[in-house]
Amino acid sequence: LARVTEVRRMRTVRVLLWCVAAVYLKSQGLNLCCFAFRNRNYVTRQKGGQGVHTSAAANAPSKCRLCRLTAKEKELIKRITEAGTAGMWQKTKRLFVGYDGLAGPIYNAVLTAAFRCGAYVDGYEVYKKMSNLGVNRTEPSYTMGIKLAAKSGQHDDVNGIWLEATEAEMVGTIQIGARLDAAAQIGDIDTAAWLIDSMIDNEMSPDVSQFNRAIHACQVTEPPSYRAAQLFFKTMLNRNITPTVITFGNLAKAHRQAPLEKLQLVRSTMEEFHTEIDAVFVEQYLQSLLCMPANQWFTIRSLSQMVQALRSFHRDRLVEANAFIRAAHAQGVRFKRFPCRIEQALEQMPVLLP
Repeated sequence: LARVTEVRRMRTVRVLLWCVAAVYLKSQGLNLCCFAFRNRNYVTRQKGGQGVHTSAAANAPSKCRLCRLTAKEKELIKRITEAGTAGMWQKTKRLFVGYDGLAGPIYNAVLTAAFRCGAYVDGYEVYKKMSNLGVNRTEPSYTMGIKLAAKSGQHDDVNGIWLEATEAEMVGTIQIGARLDAAAQIGDIDTAAWLIDSMIDNEMSPDVSQFNRAIHACQVTEPPSYRAAQLFFKTMLNRNITPTVITFGNLAKAHRQAPLEKLQLVRSTMEEFHTEIDAVFVEQYLQSLLCMPANQWFTIRSLSQMVQALRSFHRDRLVEANAFIRAAHAQGVRFKRFPCRIEQALEQMPVLLP
């Protein structure tokens, strides 16, 4: 009990210090999350001829990896993992509710199961319990804590967990990926840009998935920022990173309010890279081309309503939609319902099309 009380007291002190730091840094025009990341030192090790970039702590064995688990605890981890993999969150909760130990691997297994099952709020409560009890946290703990906090909508807590991970010297590419995900969910372009820049500055090579997350932030922010998305995309290409269909999909959605020629450039660049179009990209491109969120299009029930909606757009956009649909057909893409309805409506408007 004395140990738990002391841990809670120290945590309270740290939180108060972070709050003071946040106020000061904000007054200086700095970002608390970025400031913490800036002061991390990274090392690079080579493996199999490819660069593998991790923090110094990530290369060293953690206390949790060296802790001894009882046979019952090992069995409990196995059963929790199986339940989480099967998507059985209620079973996972029943398995965990009777556990009163402090083994980090068991808490990590529960956090992972919660994320897999989509039980983000419950999972984040487990993470907070883990923190309050002083259970030893490792890289997976902080990663799942960031993910669960973000998915639970606790975006202010994300920075706190990030700073704790930084203080514990447990920030590597996986944790950065989780932090990028959290930034992308709320359209936090500044944090996404800072993380990408910091990785590059610290000789950590961001990969295509991390750039995809950064570009995703540009489509989520309101209004979407196609200029920021283009900067991320150009940085990718300058680093010889090959974009994927996901990259182009995020890029297209970031161009939802961009001039037509900018959006067309996304499609022509995709063709230059010989990236195959899929059904998801077809929807993303058409939604951006017709400048409306998906939920508004899906409220249109009849063909006549769709035709009426399309008549409000400039002829150039309708011509581009028609050309894009034909190109997608030529690649053998099977359309979902939304593109099919657009295609059917365009067939009813021959006067507007060449």
